[in-house]
Amino acid sequence: MGKVFTDENQTWQFDFSKAIWATDRIHEYYKNIKDSILSDVDFIVEDYDALLFVECKNANFKGVNKPNEFNPVKANKIGDVARKYYDSIHFVHGVGKWSNKKKIYIYVVEAHNGSMTERKAIRNRLKDRLPFKLQENCGFTSKLIDKVEVLSFDEWNYQYPQYLAVRLKEKKWDV
Repeated sequence: MGKVFTDENQTWQFDFSKAIWATDRIHEYYKNIKDSILSDVDFIVEDYDALLFVECKNANFKGVNKPNEFNPVKANKIGDVARKYYDSIHFVHGVGKWSNKKKIYIYVVEAHNGSMTERKAIRNRLKDRLPFKLQENCGFTSKLIDKVEVLSFDEWNYQYPQYLAVRLKEKKWDV
């Protein structure tokens, strides 16, 4: 299986060749379940010290329809993104990749008028919906999540240069 994956809109390509393991096939498996209610992240990557759950949304490329309608800060959008993490945990358990490694959820998002301030607001709202407090309040012996990050495309490449991403479509606006 190759480890170079493209997002669903064919706007970015991520090279996970240096990963221990990576998949972009969860959606394919989940859609084969009749009347499935499961959501999934775009990619899961096993690194040497972490499992990365990566979700990508891009409304910032030439040719996108109604880019102003994508509002990643809206409560229902945040809830949808959080749910993808919860539902993807089942897959990781099922394929035997759950471990004591850090679990990091990374939401790579670019939208018209996107800014670092907006990404921080998204991160804070996501954090409230992810199992941070659950694992703390229930005294779990195993963490379900360690960290959530919300990054732009360029921030991804800065923080994860070992998994370089390249643009396949030209940006519409600078974010």
